Amino acid sequence: MVDPMGRHLDGGQIGRRQFVASCAAGAVLAGRFAHAATAPLKATAIDHISYESKDYKKTRDFYVALFGFQVSEEDDRQLYLWAGTSLLSAKNTPAAAVPSIDHFGVTVDPWDAPAVATALQERGMMGQFIRNDPHDPQGRSAFTRDADGFTLQLDPKDLVTRPAAVVSAAPLRAVALHHISYACPDYAKTRDFYRDFLGARVTNDDGHQADVWFGDIYMAIRTTADGGSRPTVDRVAWTVADWDSQRVSAVLTQHSLEVQAAVDGESILTRDLNGYPLELCSGRKRR
Repeated sequence: MVDPMGRHLDGGQIGRRQFVASCAAGAVLAGRFAHAATAPLKATAIDHISYESKDYKKTRDFYVALFGFQVSEEDDRQLYLWAGTSLLSAKNTPAAAVPSIDHFGVTVDPWDAPAVATALQERGMMGQFIRNDPHDPQGRSAFTRDADGFTLQLDPKDLVTRPAAVVSAAPLRAVALHHISYACPDYAKTRDFYRDFLGARVTNDDGHQADVWFGDIYMAIRTTADGGSRPTVDRVAWTVADWDSQRVSAVLTQHSLEVQAAVDGESILTRDLNGYPLELCSGRKRR
């Protein structure tokens, strides 16, 4: 699958023309998000993030060996990395110059495909239920774009089954997605989109940034400091079990990874083997 701009997502092949031809509404109509006739869909979780890197098997080994992620659905195009019920979908993208999150998915519950299609149509949003994805053979999830043009997947809660838990020898244990950091040209526009379209709860809005909640997971949205026009997920944060800031710092140092500990001792900034920014958090941390 590729997104509307022709980038690969989750298997299958479809170009921009085919995407537009099969859209629920055909084209994005600016300014209609807050005026749709129907109630918003209800997003209850950020259920996965899609990660592109040069060598997805090295990425797999890093997250499994250091953070205890579990692997499933591995083929020559992608594999799934699980932290609890949270999913990192690692893509085989040798041409990726830098690692990046190319889309993320949210659980919509209750799931009703016709209602999802109607919600997209009434908001003038492009959307497509893909029919040839081996990881979604029944075409139950829908791809669209948010207010910034970033690719968004809408999923039923049972789209992917988590593998049975196994004992891990990893020195740290990631147990859930904590939050993602999202930089965009206008945080208020993005905030309103997710609130009005997916029923997200908004907190900590200070006029420059806000936290937008999907169940217990939030997206920290902020306006780009440099006025950049492209949206990006520029950091991913994971909850680490049995949190001990000194121990986490020591493990990262032993693996030659950078350590920037928060003053409150509840989180640490670092980077993965590809140089992608990571935040490791205590389950107590809420911002």
